[in-house]
Amino acid sequence: MAPALPLDTIYIPLAEGGINFEIRVNNEAAVDEERILLSELNESGSSIDRTIYFNKPMKIGELSIAIRAENEEWSSEVLSSESAPKNKLKNTPKKHRCALLYKFFICLVIAVGLFIATFWMWNAPQRQVAELSSLLGVEKQNFQVLLGRDNIFYIVAKDERGHLWARQVIARGGYEKEALVVDNENENKRLTEWLSNNYPSMPFYRLHLNNPKKPQFWISRQRTSLDKEQRKKLVGELMKVFPYAESIDIVAIDDNVAISQAENGLKLQALPYTINKGIHNYTFLIRGSLDDGEILRTRQFINEYTQKWGSNYVQFAIELKDDWLKGRSFLYGSDGYIKKNSSHWYYPSPL
Repeated sequence: MAPALPLDTIYIPLAEGGINFEIRVNNEAAVDEERILLSELNESGSSIDRTIYFNKPMKIGELSIAIRAENEEWSSEVLSSESAPKNKLKNTPKKHRCALLYKFFICLVIAVGLFIATFWMWNAPQRQVAELSSLLGVEKQNFQVLLGRDNIFYIVAKDERGHLWARQVIARGGYEKEALVVDNENENKRLTEWLSNNYPSMPFYRLHLNNPKKPQFWISRQRTSLDKEQRKKLVGELMKVFPYAESIDIVAIDDNVAISQAENGLKLQALPYTINKGIHNYTFLIRGSLDDGEILRTRQFINEYTQKWGSNYVQFAIELKDDWLKGRSFLYGSDGYIKKNSSHWYYPSPL
């Protein structure tokens, strides 16, 4: 039985010597000349693979074909090719021979034209990705350009600064309608809004875009009970929310790990704190009379922690207390006093 042919098969009528063949594009080839592969399909289902070189005539049974790049002209070798089946037709009446040759070349032109059009359309997204990367210039290593299933190009920035810069670049390049800039923080805000409308009770930590093609969605292990079908459904819905993702991994996180990392970080910074345990979250209250250096370290720690764990389950609050002795205590040798107001002085021992 002859092998089944795909729906997009092109039929080229020949009097005899016809062979089924398939033309493919090999994107992993090292050089462009080796990108076009031809497979002769046998009735047994096996195939013989050959490389097609641009602007070189090639015989497939009794059929001669040639392929060129869209931006090239036909070579003189193709135009003056002697590989046309003249000998097979020498005994055919001239009028009939011309008709056959005419049909043959018309079919060949159609086949090659369709192939070039398909090849061009297939490569159009890759060309646009390259153009967008080129627009980003020397900063392109800080971005990933991905084509979404909605035919929009997504430029994934590492931070808000990169986000703003990339938006200016695509605006100058005229890509406002074709491209969209995203970053981790804004995508997490978008996810939070979507979850509040679709999964309002979902206990989650954060979406991580370290690999935008395969994002990780962190949820609570203790507070979530998703079976296999529910996970599959959630992944399918998230894939629609993030059309540039090839897959989304749902990662179950231990709540105790999130709490211990917050507590260990505060201890490492030698910051005073108390813990308020709520029904759905933990709050670390940092309180005291902190100097500017301590306040800066505290904010840096909270920012780093939130980048990893989010702020849905573990939260931080800072309550600063003024030093009531600041600007009021005076010390002279071993003696000193505290000026409580304009008419009151306090002499503790020792100060």
